[in-house]
Amino acid sequence: MANTQRTPSDQSTGLGSAMLYGVRLLARQGTCWKHTLDISGDGKSNTGLHPKDIDDAAFGDVTTNALVIGADPIDHGDSRQTEISELSAYFEAYVIHGTNSFVEVALGFEDYEHAMVRKLMRELEGMALSQLNISNQ
Repeated sequence: MANTQRTPSDQSTGLGSAMLYGVRLLARQGTCWKHTLDISGDGKSNTGLHPKDIDDAAFGDVTTNALVIGADPIDHGDSRQTEISELSAYFEAYVIHGTNSFVEVALGFEDYEHAMVRKLMRELEGMALSQLNISNQ
């Protein structure tokens, strides 16, 4: 790792392709009782399949939640408030799917960890897990 040099990479955002890939991976997990796909992003889809072009049937029983990342912390009167609102609306319209799906917002990359915890707590809220272990004695 110490000898690895950073190289420029493609700055595109392929949300639709990522979503379909995630749905295919979840379909291989037949023993899971709940399938949740989590999509994080700091921009709109600008390469590959657009999320609005994915047929709802492709998602099956998969719930897709989103974590939208604003560029920086938002100051009062800052135009970034409009940008994060537009991006959240975009994810709300085109990315999330399923019953009780939602969009969580991180106000800058510094807030990402806190937003991720909020998102995970919301996904786990109300879940009750138990295992019945019956042995023949």
